[in-house]
Amino acid sequence: YKSQFLSTHPLKTDCKERVGYAGKKFTYVSGDGVIRTMNAIFGHGGWSSQITMERNVLNEKDERGRWHVGYLASVRVTLLNNSNNSNGGTTAFHEDCGSGEGIDSSKIKAHEKALKSAITDAMKRAARQYGERLGNALYVKGNGIRTAPRTNKDALMELERKDALNLFGDQAVLRANCESSNVQCKESPGRIVEQSPSSAVTTKNASAAAAAASNAVQKDNR
Repeated sequence: YKSQFLSTHPLKTDCKERVGYAGKKFTYVSGDGVIRTMNAIFGHGGWSSQITMERNVLNEKDERGRWHVGYLASVRVTLLNNSNNSNGGTTAFHEDCGSGEGIDSSKIKAHEKALKSAITDAMKRAARQYGERLGNALYVKGNGIRTAPRTNKDALMELERKDALNLFGDQAVLRANCESSNVQCKESPGRIVEQSPSSAVTTKNASAAAAAASNAVQKDNR
């Protein structure tokens, strides 16, 4: 069930929207939403996160006396195996980087905001590699907070619909193509026989000719 759950779209309650580059809005999964989903799927003790790098890259004061601070960070998100296997219980991990900016009149608070933001960003980017539910689905064009399911049931139903579409195609389009092709389909046990209008006319003419020949033979016999 974990694989199926991770393949669903993030819920609307876990999604947020903000204005990005060029004034465009984009949807993202909140940090608490990622943690909540990881706990639900892998358990509270089934995963861990580790800061592997943090670097202060901006530290300036503007004309209004506010501090502008920027950080880069890398975070590794690891799945744990409680069976104590030979690799220390580690089953898999993903690592990614993130950035954060803090603006405040207090230098300490500006550093705190920037560092927390960078760590959260890196954690989310690493976690999304485990599945669509953790934010990877939002990188697909057309997916966003407005198309996000409200419940887990809705998310699973949408996943099943998409799986069926990938396997069998759009049934509405297939029916429309069949109706517009003027092909008459006759079903027989174990197979389907297609007969076009032209072949149907040819068969009818052949049957009529055979019937006429039979009548002529019967008259000669008399």
